[in-house]
Amino acid sequence: MMICLLITKLESSIAFTTPKTIGRSSNIPLKMAPKFDPLEQRWYPTEPEVEGADASYGPLGSLIRAGPKAFFMRVITPDQYDQAVLKYMAKEGCERQEAQGNMDAFFENPNDWQYQKLQEKKGAPKFDYGTANTSPKQVTLSAIWAGIVILFFSTFIQDVLAGKYSR
Repeated sequence: MMICLLITKLESSIAFTTPKTIGRSSNIPLKMAPKFDPLEQRWYPTEPEVEGADASYGPLGSLIRAGPKAFFMRVITPDQYDQAVLKYMAKEGCERQEAQGNMDAFFENPNDWQYQKLQEKKGAPKFDYGTANTSPKQVTLSAIWAGIVILFFSTFIQDVLAGKYSR
């Protein structure tokens, strides 16, 4: 019980550090460093989202980058998803798109995401989850593969319901 309280206290104290010092080695200020409101226990962006290259992506982007788990997490519980993204931005000192990519990867497969983060701490190159798997070729191939799988299973289910495989 005491350990949980200590961890909670340490995590909430990060909200009172400046954006330049949160998880960043350089002194480049963030465009939208989130702040934690201890009264409401919520994260809030300090500036509105920007348009263009640094803008976040929508739920379809989550589906393309990380798959169905991250997509459904984002659609079903948007507030929880947004709070996770804002908290990651504050802790790691990164922009929204990078935070979204990391949260999508975490929700899709927490074990692989954590393994990648441990490897990065050991010196492996940093993986950019915010722009991963977004090439038109990869999206097209994934869509074709998903269509084949859906067609196979829908045909199989229809055949089972029609009694094609019963004796």
